[in-house]
Amino acid sequence: MGRSSARLLLGTSFAAFAVAQQRGRNPEEHPALAIAKCSTAGGCQTERTELTMDMQWRWLHNKDGYTNCIQGEKWSDEYCSDPTACAKNCASEGVSIQSYENDYKVKAAGDSLRLDFPQAPRVYMLDEYDKYKLFKLKNKEIAFDVDLSTLSCGLNAAIYLVEMHEDGDRSESNGAGAAFGSGYCDAQCPHMTFIQGQANTKDFIRRPAKTPELKEVFGAREGAHGYCCAEMDLLEGNRAVGVYTAHPCSHEGANKCEGKEECGDKEKGYKGWCDKDGCGFAPYRLGNDTFWGAGPGHTIDTTRPLTIITQFITDDGTEDGELIDIRRKYLQDNVLIENAEAPLLKSKADSMTDDYCTESNKVFDSKGTGFDVLGGVKGMGEALGRGMVLVLSVWDDNLQRMLWLDGEKTNIKEDPEDPGITRGPCKFEKGSDKDVKEHLEASGEMFVTFSNIRYGDLGSTYAPGAGVFFSEQKSDIDVDAKGSFVPASEDAQPPIRSAHTVLLGLSMVVMTASGLLLALFLSRSRSQTISTAHVDTSQRAWDQEQLLE
Repeated sequence: MGRSSARLLLGTSFAAFAVAQQRGRNPEEHPALAIAKCSTAGGCQTERTELTMDMQWRWLHNKDGYTNCIQGEKWSDEYCSDPTACAKNCASEGVSIQSYENDYKVKAAGDSLRLDFPQAPRVYMLDEYDKYKLFKLKNKEIAFDVDLSTLSCGLNAAIYLVEMHEDGDRSESNGAGAAFGSGYCDAQCPHMTFIQGQANTKDFIRRPAKTPELKEVFGAREGAHGYCCAEMDLLEGNRAVGVYTAHPCSHEGANKCEGKEECGDKEKGYKGWCDKDGCGFAPYRLGNDTFWGAGPGHTIDTTRPLTIITQFITDDGTEDGELIDIRRKYLQDNVLIENAEAPLLKSKADSMTDDYCTESNKVFDSKGTGFDVLGGVKGMGEALGRGMVLVLSVWDDNLQRMLWLDGEKTNIKEDPEDPGITRGPCKFEKGSDKDVKEHLEASGEMFVTFSNIRYGDLGSTYAPGAGVFFSEQKSDIDVDAKGSFVPASEDAQPPIRSAHTVLLGLSMVVMTASGLLLALFLSRSRSQTISTAHVDTSQRAWDQEQLLE
């Protein structure tokens, strides 16, 4: 479980974009997004956040002109003679709100964020203009609403946490920092174009990979170094499947790796510093094929919006305790739905503990996983205690066709009758970039909407009235002011629904005008339109069409 290394090997269309470490001439404007911080005592309070896109989607050029720093598939000899010179000589352009919406299809309004495939980049949440927001979630929960109704097999709507540095590794050699989306890391140890203010120029070569048919191919060029950090996937999914996964690491924070021993190589038996597979809870893979899916025959009907709640339980009920359990709940049609059980496991587990992770790996006969030795649930909790950055994206995977997420099997030699082989209902032959684009042409649009993100005390984010909306209309709110939320009722609780029982109960408050009010609250005056004429957005950042025999 967890994201495939194919995303890394087939990462970058260098003709279209690349990464720089200095700020360009155009200022960066950030879409604003309202979220909520909740408590059982005081209800929910508005927090104003901003979003920025990853530097790998931005235009890279020499800082004194407009010459690409990566020319074709090689670093510029003039500007990038070594990693330090490249960071000094190259700049990344800022993006206007208009360009975010029109060119990159990132549309934020009030508490809602829509990312359209294939243009939308990966985006990160900021607390301030130059600082990522850190979520510290031990003995807490985080919830969000999501609409996956247009996302077919082969697509992945992802919302997750990574232990990036709060300042985006800003330094003398990295003037861009968090404001421009630098410093990304995750448990796959991605070979980013710049790491810690240095260009990743060493051994800038194509690296081998295998297709599901076990055919040898090569991806886009990448440098020798990876960037590793702990990762907590709150959701990776589409209409067919939904998964949450913990990826602990043996090192604190973000760390630059080199070689198989540090960066990892599962096929060759190297775990590396982070658990790339992770421990995931995927109902379909665990034997419950009716819990999540499109249509009324499923407990969770993905043709309609839903709410996902993830809880991080400690051994002593405090933020200082040891993380021992990661639990899941859902809301749909104002009904609270408990997580699915795991029919393939003897324990019938319904949450993520160390015992669950050990049992599922044994039943699935998983090879090379390092969950326990790289920290386990406790290690994941330590990262959550230090603080992690929220990431949102929608992407496809032309190499592995997203079969690791939703397919009937992941390679041609596997037998779907074996436990854990089938991840979802999607056909083995489908899921390529071509298939996804054909579906897009037929359907007209494919997007994910994340909204009403809130976090806080256990039980506080899904009580009636909890959410990102105002209790009264305000016409003169300062953009930096903290708005007031409708507090949660102390005695009302939503009804509980399991796979077998439905109890109708109280409905949550719905305010149809809330989005408009929040848009007013979060709006900023824009005195100028920033040109993005030099930015080629015709190819998305993780361009999967560079397979070479």
